[in-house]
Amino acid sequence: MSLIALAQTSLNQANSLYYILTYVLFFVLLFLLYLPGVNTRLTVSMLARGIESQLSMIEKYLNESKGKMEQLLKERGVQDPKPFIERISEMFIIDPVSVEPTDIISRMRLLIRSGEDKIRDLITLMVPNIDSVNRSKLEVSAEVVNSLNLIYKVIRHYLILAKKLNSVVLLYQLQFVVPQLVKMSEAYSKAMNTFIRGIPVGDSLGPLVAAYLFMKADKKWSPSRDTVAGELEFEGRKLIVVKAEGPMATVGRPGEAVANVIEEYRGKVSRIITVDAALKLEGEKTGSIAEGTGVAMGDPGPEKISIERVAVKYNIPIDAVIVKMSMEEAITEMRKEIYQAASKALELVKKIILERTKAGDVVVVVGVGNTVGVAQ
Repeated sequence: MSLIALAQTSLNQANSLYYILTYVLFFVLLFLLYLPGVNTRLTVSMLARGIESQLSMIEKYLNESKGKMEQLLKERGVQDPKPFIERISEMFIIDPVSVEPTDIISRMRLLIRSGEDKIRDLITLMVPNIDSVNRSKLEVSAEVVNSLNLIYKVIRHYLILAKKLNSVVLLYQLQFVVPQLVKMSEAYSKAMNTFIRGIPVGDSLGPLVAAYLFMKADKKWSPSRDTVAGELEFEGRKLIVVKAEGPMATVGRPGEAVANVIEEYRGKVSRIITVDAALKLEGEKTGSIAEGTGVAMGDPGPEKISIERVAVKYNIPIDAVIVKMSMEEAITEMRKEIYQAASKALELVKKIILERTKAGDVVVVVGVGNTVGVAQ
């Protein structure tokens, strides 16, 4: 019995010692946390780990996109496409001087088009005799790789900078922004598959509406590069329909095309109607349609202002019809709700024409968006 009692006493003493050590360790850690810099370093370390894991996801999407473009180039006879892909991924456009705003749109137009021409020329040089459809797929692939590369590098820059400066505030800001950028990167990665396969995307909504009208066009021509126009009769009115030239993956130059068409008709146009996809707010239904005033066009400025300027010159009212969708839905395979909304948007366009114009008027209808997979 004495041995059992002795063993129990020893066990109780060991437990007491264990609890004492636990309490001591707890208070030591608590004290260390309140030491200057320790708490900050611990917070920085925890936040940085979370951001690093999200950054690795963006890096995965970037590498996958590079791999898809590399495969696409190899299928077209390019032996070593990696140097070309790296060159494309690092390209950039420097914004024009905005301190002196005089003629900033013309300068912006020049820079944007010079950048587009550079990529197109490099692809043509790399893959001679490539057809326009496959060239457009490579152009979109280059844009995706370039965008993902920029997102990855910017996040990595601020992450490294925050760790160097031990800045909790900068890491908190990154923590708020990075999840949205991860989602955007995932959408870009999915979009690349869709464009390579030549399937219409959500943003093809505008060109699809225009294509419905193009089927009845008697006369077709190209008023601007990668852009087509068609003329048809509708309820006594003359409709001029403008869209990007399909089925290439391009948005064309709709602003320049509309300006050229209106000048060709000497300004005798009663109305301009633009149809485009638009980003929905959270809670709004995909495929919902709204009507407004102005140029519906997600353009940095040059194309949109071309329509506004010619409209002001000849005092032409501008209507807008939009179909709402998320960013991911806009750049990935067209969903059923968006496809069904195209016919509804067309009916609204026809209603606007009948309500706001009269027989004998000329109306310009513009289907804005990427026309991948949508011919005319």
